[in-house]
Amino acid sequence: MLDLLDRHGFTTVALSPRGERELQHMAVADRNAVLLGAEGPGLSPELMGRARTVRLSMAGGFDSLNVATTSGIVLHHLFAASR
Repeated sequence: MLDLLDRHGFTTVALSPRGERELQHMAVADRNAVLLGAEGPGLSPELMGRARTVRLSMAGGFDSLNVATTSGIVLHHLFAASR
């Protein structure tokens, strides 16, 4: 799947509490594919190693959000940045 996205010019963005960059500091590409892991196990290290990894700022004591909430925040960020 990631090879196909690469061939078609997508930048793959993987969301994880362990992401290298905060969402608000992420440079938004023209074409983005967002990878969201299952709550609990998250994304595999192999997928994370092949993508731009991003995290959301969290209040102390929390390490992640519900995946539906996370997807809404990320998609809003991508849409707003493209305008």
